[in-house]
Amino acid sequence: MNKALEELKERGFYAQCTDVDRLSARMDAGPITFYVGCDPTGPSLHIGHMVPFFALRHLREAGNVGIALIGGGTARIGDPSGKTEMRKMISYEQIDDNVKHIEAQLNKFIGFDNKTAYADNNKNWLADLNYIDFLRDIGSCFSVNKMLSFEAYKQRLERGLSFIEFNYQLLQAYDFYMLHQRHDCALQIGGDDQWGNITAGVDLIRRKLGGTTELNDAHECFGLTFPLILRADGKKM
Repeated sequence: MNKALEELKERGFYAQCTDVDRLSARMDAGPITFYVGCDPTGPSLHIGHMVPFFALRHLREAGNVGIALIGGGTARIGDPSGKTEMRKMISYEQIDDNVKHIEAQLNKFIGFDNKTAYADNNKNWLADLNYIDFLRDIGSCFSVNKMLSFEAYKQRLERGLSFIEFNYQLLQAYDFYMLHQRHDCALQIGGDDQWGNITAGVDLIRRKLGGTTELNDAHECFGLTFPLILRADGKKM
């Protein structure tokens, strides 16, 4: 196994991977560009947010390129993963202010140099999306039956899942697609509650860009998740 991946496993940063053997071989062949995302639902990060960013530092120190994606666009909707009810809506102004605070926090921890570590904001491509074009070009790549099979949605069906939240997976998958286009990003890492969203992004890139199963294919992408840090009651932080 690739040395950096092996270190992540030893440190407990491993729950699932879309194809660990092929990812390992891809990383052995040269540096990989990867990303971690978080939504700015508050003005500060908590320890649950930081686990993937600890992994970002380890992978970056191993010679890879990390992107911290702040969800200034997706925070306008709210991620239903790990939540038993819909998140409260916050104003666009508050979200933009949270983005500034969180990016500053991450910069202290990561040190963005725009070479080995970047910060980006999905508001840059989500805020002005044409809804009809998005449904036609991106929505056509998704199966509702498959989406409903993921735990994040199954848990919410009995309590109520809003249409706005149901769109979240498409937007996160689109983030991966855009980062692949903009930065040649080939790996998304995150908490295990994000598994469905991450694999949706991998599948979207394959469908849109024709990624094959050949090693080092220009559009072959991967997903890797870690165990969540839970509260004493077993719920997501």
